[in-house]
Amino acid sequence: MTNPKAGRKQSDAGKLLRLFRLLNLLWNTPTGLRVEELAFQQEISKRTVYRDLEILDQSGFILKQDERSGRYRLQQAKESSSLLGFDRIEADILLHALALSPPTKERDRLLTKLRSLGTSAGLLHQASHTASAHSAYSRLHEAIQRQLCVILMDYRSANSHTERNRNLEPYAFTDDLSSVIAFEPSASANKAFKLERIGEVRVLQEPWKHERRHQKIEQDPFGMPLGPEATEIHLRLGELSSQLFREEFPAFAHLLQEIHQNPSNTQYCEIHLRIGNMQGIGRFVLGLIDDIEIIAPSSFKNYLRNRIGQKLR
Repeated sequence: MTNPKAGRKQSDAGKLLRLFRLLNLLWNTPTGLRVEELAFQQEISKRTVYRDLEILDQSGFILKQDERSGRYRLQQAKESSSLLGFDRIEADILLHALALSPPTKERDRLLTKLRSLGTSAGLLHQASHTASAHSAYSRLHEAIQRQLCVILMDYRSANSHTERNRNLEPYAFTDDLSSVIAFEPSASANKAFKLERIGEVRVLQEPWKHERRHQKIEQDPFGMPLGPEATEIHLRLGELSSQLFREEFPAFAHLLQEIHQNPSNTQYCEIHLRIGNMQGIGRFVLGLIDDIEIIAPSSFKNYLRNRIGQKLR
């Protein structure tokens, strides 16, 4: 039996993303856009556009419509600019809503913007009662707020391909909200656990005992934790792969170094990345293999050869 509340929350998160796209279109088009153009660019109906414009108007944004062209534009005044910002509580509520939506490029870009406010994804607003009481995210959020231990029931390990219960002290979420960071007493280590691999979360009435051991886990662009065995990857990216990297991983775009190659003046980028696991970057490179040159290390080249060989067996 499906959970109607969960469906409604995903729908609410989708509406939130749609409103942000509308704001972005209006804010970056000073001459304005017609309803038909807004509907086409967002792939929604004109009726939905009118409804969203009304929501913006009721929220305090100043919308102007040209009588001759019918174009709507957002008044770029100080009042409107201040409405585009969020305080910490507002950002936390938005982060919580986005955690319930399926991963998309737009969702990840919005998460990056919200994180720039200095908001911790691991200390979300106390509005967790709006989420499904049975969701792993909500239960973990509760445990973090109350500093309680949990058991991840039937957690599916990607390394050992087994399922077993994990007794943990959860204390934060990763920046993209896809994993919980927790201290595992049995392993005496901090680890990241994917939410999608959790069978069930049981919150124990047992307080943390190892809070001094809790540390933030640094991640690579692909969400893999950087441990002592992190590998440095050196790549040369063409125009297409460089642009896609900027769009998908904006927090790491500053690592791209633009290089112009003469005499053809061909432009490409080089990048050095510390990678916690070759799986994430492997998917990125294989999807753009004609536009990416692997400079180092040879172990990464061997990894890709093995991956391709397995697919061809």
